[in-house]
Amino acid sequence: MDLNPKLTGFREWKKNLAGLFFPVYKSVRAPIVAAATSNDTTLIIPAGSIIIGAFVKVNTAEATGGTKTIDVGVSGGDEDGFIDGLSVAATGTILPTLADGSATVGALLKVDESGGDYVPEGHVCAAATTIAYTLGSDDFAELDAEIFIGYIDPS
Repeated sequence: MDLNPKLTGFREWKKNLAGLFFPVYKSVRAPIVAAATSNDTTLIIPAGSIIIGAFVKVNTAEATGGTKTIDVGVSGGDEDGFIDGLSVAATGTILPTLADGSATVGALLKVDESGGDYVPEGHVCAAATTIAYTLGSDDFAELDAEIFIGYIDPS
């Protein structure tokens, strides 16, 4: 029991004030299972959230597949909107890039400033958004990986 009501009131005020000025950053992750067609994950980003990034953690690299890439995006929408053609042929944390000519950040997370010079941009989820992924070919055998999505939840 807090014996000082002034201190209790201050704690509540401070907690509420922090929510006004500092966004709540969250992240979610889902395993990738081998399949060729677009696959919905169990990841659902709440309406009003702002997706600020995505990456893939590859635990076991794909060696067999003909096209060793992955796309990540919105189920039933831009299914490569967050990650477009990211290689899963090596292990580690794989970040998409904005580099000219080899950009793997999807169209929903970048803006073309001047003829191929991309800059990052967040994606506002107008409705609850289910995350989907597509593997580069239908002959994957070894891949063990996870998708990570970072977002701001303004609620």
